[in-house]
Parts: sequence; C-alpha cells; structure tokens
Amino acid sequence: MIYLILGHSGSGKSTIRDILTSHGLKKIVTYTTREPRPNEIDGVDYNFISLENFQKFENKNLFIGTTCYAGNFYSTLKKDLEENNNKNKNCIIIVDKEGVIEIKKYFPNAISIYLKCSKEILIARMKKRRDSKKEIEKRISVMEDLDDYADYIVDGSKNIDLVLEDFLKIIKNFHKNFD
Repeated sequence: MIYLILGHSGSGKSTIRDILTSHGLKKIVTYTTREPRPNEIDGVDYNFISLENFQKFENKNLFIGTTCYAGNFYSTLKKDLEENNNKNKNCIIIVDKEGVIEIKKYFPNAISIYLKCSKEILIARMKKRRDSKKEIEKRISVMEDLDDYADYIVDGSKNIDLVLEDFLKIIKNFHKNFD
C-alpha cells in the first residue's frame, strides 16, 4: 500500500514519516531542486538535484506528480512507487495536492492523509526550525485548503504521540497486523 502524507510546511510531515518508517513503512525519498536545510542529508531527506538534472528526468517521463512549490521543483520516481505497490509492501511518501492527484491516477489504491494545522501553528514551527522570515512568508502565501485531496484528515496541531496514534489507526484499517 502507498500512503501519501499531505500537509503544509511545518505540519510535521517529515517527523511523522520518519517515525512511521521505524514501524516498518518504507520511505520513498522524493527529488527536489531546492537547497538542503541545515541537517538535511541528500538521499535521506530528499534527493537534491540541479534544475538541469530534474528537467532531464522529467523529459524522460521518469517522474510522477511533479510540482513547483515556493519556487522549487519536487517529484517522485515512478519506479519507486511501482516497486512498492503491492499487498506485501507498504511505503510512505510526502506529497502535495498535485502529487496526490497524479499518483492516484496511476495508483488508485493509494491512501492520502492530510496533516492539518492552523496557520499560527505552522508559522511557530517554521520559526522554531529557523526558517527565514522571507521563506516563512513565501510558504504561508501559497497555503490552501487541502481537505478535498485527503482520504483522511489528522489534526497535526496535537502532540506528536497523538498524531502518530491517529496515523497508526488509519494504517491498521488496511493492515490488521501492523504495529
């Protein structure tokens, strides 16, 4: 099963994804043209590539769900999803609404989970992780309602342990033996 995590910058997408990988979900590492944040590792957090290489992958039709967010491109290798689209494998990937739309076209069984937070909480979290004022303003300016793109909505403003419980309940609906 493919689980898609949807949410705005600062909602906790990466944190919850990383916790769920310790529960056995395979993390799909997406590609981006943006610069790494401090402490981000190439090939672990994202595959950081040049715009030129990104366009080469795109032109070869290797990507699915390509989007431009806050001036940077993001996408996923189709091959990574194809390898994990079966009942014996479970993977998790962070996407935006375009990613949900495109991935669900090819993988209709994918489950999208929206980690929803208020603008105030998102701003506080971005400040805490030391995003610049300019970066925060840019990310907040492109915020939109994502409810319609989600199969499930989780309140991301809660304590991380409660958010994890909500995610695990959803996953257990599809995999009874999942811990």
